[in-house]
Amino acid sequence: MVWNPIAQTLHVFQDIKANPRYYWMAASACWGGMLFGWDSGLIGGILPRPAFKNAFGLTNNPTAWANISGWIVSVLQAGCFFGAMSAAWVSERFGRRGALFIAAFWFHLGSLLQTTAKTGSQSEESALIQLYVGRAVGGFGVGMVSVVVPTYVSESSPKHIRGRLTGMYQLFIVIGIALSFWVNYGMLVQIGDTDIHNERIWRVPFALQHIPGVLLVLTMIPEKESPRWLGEKGRWEDAKKVIARLSQKSVDHPDVVNEVDDIRADLEKNVKLSFVEQFRQATSSGKMFYRCSIPAIMMFWQQWTGVNSMNYYSPVIFQELGLSGGRATLLGTGIYGIVKIVMTVAVLSLGMEQYGRKALLVWGGVGQSLPMFYIAGYRHIRQGSPKIDGASYVAIVMIYLYVTFYSFGWSVAPWPAMSESVPNQLRSLTMSIGLMSNWLFNFTISKITPILLNNIRWGTYLLFACTTMSAVLWAVFFLPETGGYAIEDIHQLWEGNLLKQSMRDNKYLFTTYNNRAAGAVDADDIEHHKRHISNEKATDSSSKESEDRIEKVREV
Repeated sequence: MVWNPIAQTLHVFQDIKANPRYYWMAASACWGGMLFGWDSGLIGGILPRPAFKNAFGLTNNPTAWANISGWIVSVLQAGCFFGAMSAAWVSERFGRRGALFIAAFWFHLGSLLQTTAKTGSQSEESALIQLYVGRAVGGFGVGMVSVVVPTYVSESSPKHIRGRLTGMYQLFIVIGIALSFWVNYGMLVQIGDTDIHNERIWRVPFALQHIPGVLLVLTMIPEKESPRWLGEKGRWEDAKKVIARLSQKSVDHPDVVNEVDDIRADLEKNVKLSFVEQFRQATSSGKMFYRCSIPAIMMFWQQWTGVNSMNYYSPVIFQELGLSGGRATLLGTGIYGIVKIVMTVAVLSLGMEQYGRKALLVWGGVGQSLPMFYIAGYRHIRQGSPKIDGASYVAIVMIYLYVTFYSFGWSVAPWPAMSESVPNQLRSLTMSIGLMSNWLFNFTISKITPILLNNIRWGTYLLFACTTMSAVLWAVFFLPETGGYAIEDIHQLWEGNLLKQSMRDNKYLFTTYNNRAAGAVDADDIEHHKRHISNEKATDSSSKESEDRIEKVREV
């Protein structure tokens, strides 16, 4: 299959036209991603502002400031960790949709506390405590959203566009980050840094983060619950109505009936388990434990590519590379955000369902690490305050290349891959643990980055380059390709030798596949990948066909 971006773009538009309700459902839920994007992106532009430091009585001592700024940033991730921890129980008890409304409440409460800090005669110490509490409370809502949105979208989506729809969560994150970057830039241009008593420069960005929270609530009101969750509760008629509504078909249409039957068969095969029983099953064997650990492993690697050090501290990093002045660093940061949006849209449209998850992770990681190696070498040679010259401009370009390749791989690909990899009956538990891993290491990165930049400088970039290459090696040897399967059939990938399966799937590092409702590329590939069927004979996407294909493989 020859990669044709124009044809693929047209195919995406046709797909949106053919499945508008699926895309609208995903977009409605993915406003939750913007909660995190906005909340994390705005703080990097607020921290250096003299008016912000003055309002909270913050020090300018480099060592002390590195510690305080690290806490202001990382307390959000601490709240996210506990939000992710609670998400499994909340989403099982109140439903995926209900959990999103609960998460939105905590986010709005946290945003209100951040916006109203240091009002009236409130002391600096009290205001700083309120800021910490507000970021932790808001983070609780963000952490809950980070678990529930991928689960809700994945459970509600057909397999041939599930990766693209689940990956939209990351798109909304980067849009939120970019918007917050430009809000900070606009506030600096309009107000400036000369008046250290003008609190609007930091208070307005905090207030505007309510917008995505409001949009999440408003757009999710007309949406329905996940059909799989409805099935778990025995509400089969409601599940059938949801699928019929999303697919724009009648409730007695064969495709709707088959999809409900697949969910029913899977739930009957996997009895509803308590959380204690889920833990026992997740640790019942080495293979099961590893499979259930995929979300936590992927989130660990994603954070240790260092991307959130760039999101939180990009103005400081651009200043490290030679850009001087508040406007210049925020402008560089704003362009950084736009690059992330453009590349994320391109990958979701042209790469996610054509190359699959594995190729994006491997080649995106390789491309992401090389700019970090260059920047590490540049900062090692150029000690002290760098001057603007050709080498520094190249280093700045490398930051944009870094985010380009991050958007190509470890930005969007982990979300569908980890949601697809885990057993259906353990998805709530394993996704919660995965996102707890995300927020734990997000907290770690956000706390140590200013300290690393202050103490080892160039070694910070070398560290992230090496950890990214380690993530690439893991994806090559220990991660099968999960794209193109019905969720109910992915367990087949984990039944054989994992290393051999992963190595076989490395062929997709060098070729595209036609990931349609029928499966992947060509019929002659079935012996190696356990899921392929000729496009000419493909007429149905049910799990029964997938089982038939697996049986053929076993016979071979």
